[in-house]
Amino acid sequence: MRIHLIVLSCALVLVIGVSPAAAQRRAPAADMWAVGGSIGPTTPADASLDNGVDLVGNAEWYATPRVSVRGQLGGARWDVIGRGFSGRVNPLYVDGNVVYNWEGGVIHPYVTGGLGVYRFGSSVGLVPEATDTHLGVDGGGGVEYFVTRRTAVTAELLFHKVDAFTSPLTTFGDGSFWSFSAGAKIYFAPR
Repeated sequence: MRIHLIVLSCALVLVIGVSPAAAQRRAPAADMWAVGGSIGPTTPADASLDNGVDLVGNAEWYATPRVSVRGQLGGARWDVIGRGFSGRVNPLYVDGNVVYNWEGGVIHPYVTGGLGVYRFGSSVGLVPEATDTHLGVDGGGGVEYFVTRRTAVTAELLFHKVDAFTSPLTTFGDGSFWSFSAGAKIYFAPR
């Protein structure tokens, strides 16, 4: 729980402490690309998995100034608790999303949703690592705060809905999880 407060506090300081003086309304624009990265806490739905940390990288293409298509690669790390054995589960996922954002000057709130492939690597007890892969969906929203014309800090909350997955010793009843992340994003002008 302490790591959640630290990450949330750092994100809040970044958003509040950054000057909007250089930010203008020209990003995003049609045919622009953006890349970004973020980090934050995750909360798995299965009670026998402890909260963890999620690292995410993304690339985004803007069809219009308001609508984009985003690809994300992310991974988390959760400890097994309350099962009578120790272990770790490491979900790795690739999501494809559609994003809709609203113009708000330096602040752009957005909603997103899409499909993904989720690979759960598990190392439990003395058994060698194993994997189980499932399709899933994700949805949520966030906000971008422009600190320059082409740079923004981001905050996002997503729910990833994924079915049960298996490990060599047990089945975890729900692979779903919440993720909150804070990060940064850089825009590139079309050629």
